[in-house]
Amino acid sequence: MPGSDRPRDSFWLSWDYITDEWASMLEADGADVTTWRAPVGKGDRAVVAGGEEYDRFLSVIDIAVIGLCNCGSCSMWAVHDTAGALARSLPTVTVATEQFEPLVRMLGRQRGYPELRIELLPYPLEGQSESFLRQLAREHYKSLLHTVGAVA
Repeated sequence: MPGSDRPRDSFWLSWDYITDEWASMLEADGADVTTWRAPVGKGDRAVVAGGEEYDRFLSVIDIAVIGLCNCGSCSMWAVHDTAGALARSLPTVTVATEQFEPLVRMLGRQRGYPELRIELLPYPLEGQSESFLRQLAREHYKSLLHTVGAVA
């Protein structure tokens, strides 16, 4: 499977398929893709270590694609991570499913970022076939690049 050496998401298998596809497409376009996954178990030592890892990750990337906003707590943490990338002035896009767009926008405003760049995907994603999700990723690739500001 493409991208099998990449970190995996603990909750959203759909996100793995989508990010695998986007990473492969970015690499084919000449990008050097670096992937980071937030630790699960917020509130313990993992979160402290994860914060330090995330800070190091942000220091070596040029753009950030953050997600998946597909539930309430995942949306809150993704917007938190988005704010960290934006605080470093990185071009950043937050990926959300349509169901959670209003929450993501509200969270962005609360964090001081009223104009988050959001790439919307349909809801629900989880439970869809791998082939459907990979095709969806391919269909959204140009939009993702446009949303993050990589193409006009």
